Amino acid sequence: MTYPYDPYNPYQVPGYPPPPRNNGMAIASMVVSLAAILTCYGALLVGPVGAILGHVSMREINQNPQAFSNRSMALTGIIVGWSVFALWALILTFVILAATGVLGAALQESFN
Repeated sequence: MTYPYDPYNPYQVPGYPPPPRNNGMAIASMVVSLAAILTCYGALLVGPVGAILGHVSMREINQNPQAFSNRSMALTGIIVGWSVFALWALILTFVILAATGVLGAALQESFN
């Protein structure tokens, strides 16, 4: 005979569904995106990886909202990942333009 109540699972209450669990990709998205802040030029590669993991986990959470609970971690990974990538892309673009003289001779002199 099987019982609907498992005495070894303290979170299961008879008559109630189990609580939602954390999505592992959402956690990974947030961790990778926050690690992209610490890596200088690796942020151009690491930031999009964290953002893409966040998009994939957000899709899984939206498809099955009763199973997963950490939507905010996925959203954090998306925002931080793309923000870090955009910031480093702008910095790198500015440095390249200033070094080649497109932005003016005064800036080119300061880089030489």
